[in-house]
Amino acid sequence: MRAALKKRGVTVTTADGKSPIKALKQCDIAIALGGDGTMLRCSRQVAPFSVPLLGVNVGGLGFLSGVDLPGFKKALTRILAGEFTVESRWMLSVEVRNGTKVVFGPHTALNDCVIRGAEQARAVTVEVECAGSPVASYFGDGLVAATPTGSTAYALAVGGPVVMPEVNAFLLAPISPHQLTSRPLLVSTDRPLTAQLKRRNPYDEPLALVSVDGQIDHSMKIGEVVYMRRAAQPFKLLVPPERSHFDLLHEKLSWGVR
Repeated sequence: MRAALKKRGVTVTTADGKSPIKALKQCDIAIALGGDGTMLRCSRQVAPFSVPLLGVNVGGLGFLSGVDLPGFKKALTRILAGEFTVESRWMLSVEVRNGTKVVFGPHTALNDCVIRGAEQARAVTVEVECAGSPVASYFGDGLVAATPTGSTAYALAVGGPVVMPEVNAFLLAPISPHQLTSRPLLVSTDRPLTAQLKRRNPYDEPLALVSVDGQIDHSMKIGEVVYMRRAAQPFKLLVPPERSHFDLLHEKLSWGVR
């Protein structure tokens, strides 16, 4: 890939596991080689610099990738001609506070923030509020708070709907709820969400894990509060202009196929 880009007169900088901040301040696009996990990690790095990210899939599903590796050289001409489209995907900002002290974050998530029971095979209670108004008390294995981009990831696996990327809504999807009335819910991003781990009784000592995109974790304690809001800076994804999100669902998830 590096040779192909240089042949076209493109200056290439390789991150090599080091901090890419200096390179991101100067580059026009960033390229990530890997699967969806690589794209999630790179999205947090490029978003603050408004640099579009092209995913080249060398992994499994490649849901966020713009091209697969065998098709890179063919797509390169179109990419350099500016024919690929930049999609703006909003991200989730997550932090955990104990009183006024921030003990985790803030971290951005392209997919989701997951709060789930940890180190014990038992249900936990997670109380959610939206701008101070009670939303629900979820009793079960936990809760997925997803962006529309993340609606096709963990949230989909626990029964949530697919949400189009341009929708400005948080998706709250309970994990194995012990309540028949607990169903996935869409909440406007105009107001922030908070989630808190609660005791079922005075002797209860629940354990929970807060996970950002499944890559950055925090062991949550009683008294701590998870704050979630729409991040100020969006993530820019470079994709072929002819591919719609419906095409992606058909291709990667066999959506609507009998």
